[in-house]
Amino acid sequence: MDTVTIPTPSRRQLRAEEVADHLRRIDREVRASAREDWTSLSLTRAQLKILVLLRQEGATTVGHLAAHLGVKPASISVTADRLVRQGLVSRADDPGDRRHVLLALTHDGLALIDRLQEGRRTRLVRALQQLPPADLATVGQALDILEQAILRLSGQED
Repeated sequence: MDTVTIPTPSRRQLRAEEVADHLRRIDREVRASAREDWTSLSLTRAQLKILVLLRQEGATTVGHLAAHLGVKPASISVTADRLVRQGLVSRADDPGDRRHVLLALTHDGLALIDRLQEGRRTRLVRALQQLPPADLATVGQALDILEQAILRLSGQED
């Protein structure tokens, strides 16, 4: 009878998983605090995803949004139509290819996303301000180290 050996995780791997879970809990708490702002809007989760993606990517095509979000272009078009009617997104012909339409945040759409994201940032800043200076410095150093490790993984280190 063949036996299967299941490798046991190392202490380092277990600790890394604990830290990742800790970061996820922190992120969840920061997001939860901003949920009131998000839920007070008359926007669906799909609409919010499109607005956030347009904030990150800038003007882009329906096809690009659909690919990034893993949905069909038709569903992006329907959702984008609602955002256009609400004055949060604009449509324009792609100057490089007239067959494509570019979606972009309007001034109101940009202001909305910035306000919502600033709410999360404000909560995080308030929490960090409660830390003693030495602890704040430690958190800053730890985040610098983590950022460098993530950049090395993605090959983007300066």
